[in-house]
Amino acid sequence: MREALADPLVEQASGERVRIVRASPFTPALLCLFAFVCLSLLFLAFPSLDLAISRLFFKPGQGFSVADVAKLQLAREVGTTITAMAVGFALLALGLGALAGRRLPLIPRPRDALFVIGVYAFGPALIVNAFFKDVFGRARPREVIEFGGWLDFSPVWTVHGGCFGNCSFVSGEASSAIALVAIVWLFPKALRLSVAVAVMTMAVVLSLNRIAMGGHFLSDVLLSWCITLGVIFALRPFFTGRRGAALDAFVFRWAGNAQTKPAQDMAVQDIGFSAAAAGPAEQRAGAAPANRHFDLVSVVVPARNEADNLAILVEEIGAALTGRPHETIVVDDGSSDHTGEVLAKLAAKGLPVRHMRHDCSCGQSRAVRTGVFAARGDVVATIDGDGQNDPAFIPVLVEALESAGAEAGLAAGQRVGRTDTKLKQLSSRFANGLRRAMLADDTRDTGCGLKVVPTELFRRLPFFDGWHRYLPALVLREGYGVVHRDVRDRSRRFGTSNYGIFDRAARGALDLFGVWWLIRRGRKVPDVSENPLPQREPVTELPEALAQAKGRVSA
Repeated sequence: MREALADPLVEQASGERVRIVRASPFTPALLCLFAFVCLSLLFLAFPSLDLAISRLFFKPGQGFSVADVAKLQLAREVGTTITAMAVGFALLALGLGALAGRRLPLIPRPRDALFVIGVYAFGPALIVNAFFKDVFGRARPREVIEFGGWLDFSPVWTVHGGCFGNCSFVSGEASSAIALVAIVWLFPKALRLSVAVAVMTMAVVLSLNRIAMGGHFLSDVLLSWCITLGVIFALRPFFTGRRGAALDAFVFRWAGNAQTKPAQDMAVQDIGFSAAAAGPAEQRAGAAPANRHFDLVSVVVPARNEADNLAILVEEIGAALTGRPHETIVVDDGSSDHTGEVLAKLAAKGLPVRHMRHDCSCGQSRAVRTGVFAARGDVVATIDGDGQNDPAFIPVLVEALESAGAEAGLAAGQRVGRTDTKLKQLSSRFANGLRRAMLADDTRDTGCGLKVVPTELFRRLPFFDGWHRYLPALVLREGYGVVHRDVRDRSRRFGTSNYGIFDRAARGALDLFGVWWLIRRGRKVPDVSENPLPQREPVTELPEALAQAKGRVSA
């Protein structure tokens, strides 16, 4: 052992002994850290550099007009799809290896699949999106005053900026794009250089795309690259050599133990899961569910800069629920448009609309939660504020939940006739399939904003940013059932989407594992009943001894 740890010496033909110094496997990660520090100092010393680069893509009076270029939008969606496919392929390879219990031909080793999954989990998901983008309040270029926005420009490392959620520092989409470097190790050595060149080219194009669209500053992109590449090079040594072989052996050994588990134990687990997912005792006993009736429907509409769409949508909600007591709660998530004026005019017409406003943008999940706790009705229906959900299906979902009885906790809409691009539909289909496989929520489409949940149940679901996309799994976790109805999807009338696909994909990967953990940690929901206990007769007269003692004390 001592000889192995000693400095290696090589004796040349001349008799001179030369010391060979081997580079540490973590040297590339340290170089990324060094570049991260140097770039941070550069942009702190010259903050105007960010403004100068963004100004190249800004046209006064038009804004970042390239944001509307179809080819750039297409490139963004292609990048999203490739990222989702890379993570999905890694998960598939890991699953196939675990099921087979051995190395399969043409399938990456479990260690390499785990490496890709780990890079995306720690880089784009945890460090970039869950930490940097929520802690540092830097406004995006299109939101700052210099480019026609309403917030002050702030340099890198600004904690208390004008943004309060999903902020500009650092770029989540650039991080997800450069994280594709991790897939290089999934390919044979002969192809790795070509794959690396292709991946880096795509990462540059997608990252510049974010700058051109006013979504991020140059510093946001470059620093996110340093973070993600640092994660890649820091994690890689743990998935090679003896460590990598040990990971492969562990996966194969775990698969073998799972396959040899007694059939009786597996049957007990299956029965337990079905019982927990079925809901209360009436459904598990086979009794027909008793209908219920909701007295007041509270329709919650989260919206940010959707004034033109709301002007039509709120009236559509009123028409759809004609004859049924209802209220419409528009949660204005820090809008900078004329949303307030539009809602005031609608209220003046006699529509039952309420305006809840966030002083800053906090995201769709927080907006939905605000509406749920402000609701006066005994059931809450949610619908997106962009007008793509058809309000005509709100009464359909409410009636479906009523007909299902008290054992049902959610009526979820499932979009048909999607109006999104084919690439966006493909990535959505993949994400939904992965979610169904991990969470077993038996829901084809959780991205649909049309959902109906009893108010009391909605308020006690565990909350986190992104919870609105996991309502079926969370409701099942509480022991209730889920009913589904197909709903029609419509095209957006005005404006553009407020969501970054890369950011949502990276956050979604972390959220998915979080919800999976919540479900695994949740025990079976029991049927609770109170057994009557014998009660003593109430004492009307004091015992004689106690009465005498009380008289002596009084005296």
